[in-house]
Amino acid sequence: MYAAPRMIRLVHVINNLQTGGAETTLLRLMERVDRDRFQPAVIAMIGEGTIGPQLRELDIPVVALGAARRRPSLRTFLGVRRHLKALRPDVIQAWMYHSNLAAFLARRGLPGQPSLAWNIRHSLNDWKNEPWLTRKVIKAGARRSPRVDAVIANSHLSMSQHEAIGYRSARNEVIPNGFDLELIRPVAGAKATLLKELGLEDGSMLIGCAGRFHQVKDQAMLASAVCKIAETGLDAHLVLVGRGCEPGGPAEKLRDGLGSRLHLLGERRPLAPVLSGLDCLAISSRGEGFPNVLAESMACETPCVTTNVGDAADILGDPDRVVPVGGVQAMADAIKSVLVQPESSREAMGREGRERIASRYAIDQVITSYESLWSDLATGKGDRS
Repeated sequence: MYAAPRMIRLVHVINNLQTGGAETTLLRLMERVDRDRFQPAVIAMIGEGTIGPQLRELDIPVVALGAARRRPSLRTFLGVRRHLKALRPDVIQAWMYHSNLAAFLARRGLPGQPSLAWNIRHSLNDWKNEPWLTRKVIKAGARRSPRVDAVIANSHLSMSQHEAIGYRSARNEVIPNGFDLELIRPVAGAKATLLKELGLEDGSMLIGCAGRFHQVKDQAMLASAVCKIAETGLDAHLVLVGRGCEPGGPAEKLRDGLGSRLHLLGERRPLAPVLSGLDCLAISSRGEGFPNVLAESMACETPCVTTNVGDAADILGDPDRVVPVGGVQAMADAIKSVLVQPESSREAMGREGRERIASRYAIDQVITSYESLWSDLATGKGDRS
């Protein structure tokens, strides 16, 4: 008599569930994971943020341990271990450096010795500017990685950088981020709506950046580039979206030089109405693995420019719109080259971008890769000394 395969208990361990690239990827995966095969749960070391309630709506248990940011403690580690012991996972999927290490330590001695996969979401381009503790955790991860069942990176560059410093698991695998093109699509009339919200005239050109305000995102470089564009006579405006980019927030310091050309919108969900309203989306980061917002903007048919970080150049597919990290003048020139093109050319560029995302980064392809990995790990437990 046929027996249905046993449900795979899958527990995610993640730093936090505030809106971010890793957190959003986790949510998208859990929205589509095969619930006839996988029984998921999530442990967040800090808080449940904006993503936790959305996971709960999917009937996925969420535990938030309330740790202080960047201050891991014995209490947090014991909390991870206690909940893993109660959930009895077949597979633990950890996300980002601190959670990777916490899950590794907490797994020791658990009944059944569940398989463990790490997920790396960061490149090492700007290694020296990482916080001291983060550098220590990254190095500790390299030493322990041979005893991990799988290490996943979301970009080829990130994987090669981590392998170079010693990340060598039984299964190193690149799985890019995936996107649902039914949900992320151009929004009709978005430019007019955004101009009206910002109190700007029809001829204004909107250059946008979406992401938390942080030195690694280098919005200051982009602000300088927009100043240079405005000096050439174009009515250029910088629109910043993300945590820390709200009016009165830390991004206000960029107003020196830009003045009324800086527009701070704070966090916005969904992003498509904003991304669709931009004339150009610019990634100015100093370090990324796989910049989600670049792919999302391309899916919204918005022309993009990016610094050469992570797999950004491969995602974009146009070397003329890829500039060096920190290259203010190169960024200004690349953005302006987009803005001065005829509208028909920019529209064609946008359509080509969406087609590229659809062919290379569709969410269904990514789901299949993760489910295959988790299934293999659940049935092929190796040596975990």
